Amino acid sequence: MHPPRDGVAPFHVNTPEIADVFRNVLAFKMLLHFMRPDGATVSTLADTHGLTLNAAYRKVKRLERLGLLRVLREEQRAGRAVRVYVAPHRAYFIPRTLVSLEEQMRETFEPYQELMRQHLARVSANGHNPVGGLLFRAEADGLWLIPATATGEKWRPDVPGTPAYYHGSGPLYLDYAQAKALERELYALFDRYRQQRGPHQYLMHAFLTPVDNLPNFAFPHAGYTDLV
Repeated sequence: MHPPRDGVAPFHVNTPEIADVFRNVLAFKMLLHFMRPDGATVSTLADTHGLTLNAAYRKVKRLERLGLLRVLREEQRAGRAVRVYVAPHRAYFIPRTLVSLEEQMRETFEPYQELMRQHLARVSANGHNPVGGLLFRAEADGLWLIPATATGEKWRPDVPGTPAYYHGSGPLYLDYAQAKALERELYALFDRYRQQRGPHQYLMHAFLTPVDNLPNFAFPHAGYTDLV
């Protein structure tokens, strides 16, 4: 996580109960609902997440009790006072004594990875240029798993009307300086395209991490573009 841009120190989580809020993506999304300058009400939380008013009220009161929400103001609506809540913090620090990094990564990213797998399979099998099958090929640097045409040739995505998508994986053999250079390039590339505001939504998820004993794994190279 990048440090807060406004320079405000993050809220330090100091109890397991507060840390539990951040272990669950849905719970954090509910807190995120109140991270707006004008705040939000219990009813808008209920409408956004498909909750009953009573269920939404219980969740809001729990977040308030934990110090993650506060009352911003009260408004008179239909003859009654309605409380508007706001999350006073935009950044949160959870010490490693209260959170498992592996568990947090799994809870945060696995739903997105599954969503990406489903959509990648769908766009590969349908549309103007469907994938006809998979090609397993032994190369000097290991096993390659390659999308193929119906006749067993390497599949090419460059057909007009085919959505742009890319899936690639495989080991890289780099020294520290090379790995850091790649890291910087990936950040810069992602940030440059993230600022675009085109009409279609794409989801990107990339990992670059050092691993030990990779040759012991039957880890296939996989790719969906001419880059492989």
